[in-house]
Amino acid sequence: MIMKKYKCLFLDLDGCVYRGNKLISGANEALEKFREKNLQILFITNNSSLTSEGYSRKLRGLSIEARPEEILTSGEATSLYILRESGPSNVLPITEKGFKEYCKRMKHTIIKINEWWKANYVVVGIDRKFNYVKLRAAYKAIMSGSRFLATNTDPTIPSDEGFEPGAGSIVAAISKAVGKDPIVIGKPSRIIMEIALQKVGFNPSEVLVVGDRLDTDILAGKIIGSGTALVLSGATSKDTVEEASSQIKPDHIVDNLLELYRCLLNSSLI
Repeated sequence: MIMKKYKCLFLDLDGCVYRGNKLISGANEALEKFREKNLQILFITNNSSLTSEGYSRKLRGLSIEARPEEILTSGEATSLYILRESGPSNVLPITEKGFKEYCKRMKHTIIKINEWWKANYVVVGIDRKFNYVKLRAAYKAIMSGSRFLATNTDPTIPSDEGFEPGAGSIVAAISKAVGKDPIVIGKPSRIIMEIALQKVGFNPSEVLVVGDRLDTDILAGKIIGSGTALVLSGATSKDTVEEASSQIKPDHIVDNLLELYRCLLNSSLI
């Protein structure tokens, strides 16, 4: 059987292109080669701390050109989800500035912590200033009827010094308090992946989902029926892959993006 060539890559950022503020070896060269093959690239990140413009600037600082429209964050997807579900809404954000900026752009009203009772939605993401006051406000709002959303539930995020607690650790604290799980917007949710497919206009079979986590990136690709590739430059080791269930086994396993390019080229998949 002749394999269908990929036309688009959904690429993760943290652990795939960079770790913290450090470029992963070969990533910039690989991206240039993918573009030379006329593959469309959409960077999809679960990290809601920055806007697409912020990530574009970060990538430019690492000598990678990526336009803001080539980047989709879980913060943008979450704000868009609220808009589609309820129109402009009152949102209590337990997040950093990226998600809040998308709220402003989509005409949502950002609710202050001490006015939690006004919130239609409580949105939880990475928040490095999370504290008991915010936990209490989120608890009060959700228990009073606000809808509970999470930009993502990644337990950790890569940094220059290894790994640090991610949004999932904050979501877990609030979830434990309120006794319910949130609607998750970021990977592996179908919600962000369908937004991504709408953005690029390709069928799932034409897309290769690339990332460093089995339970987010690879599972997200499986959910929409796309090809999947795991890079071992981030959160997942080869031993972890061998122990994983068959449901989240990736189609390709490589050390980094440059090796992925060579693998796809040799297999005539690009």
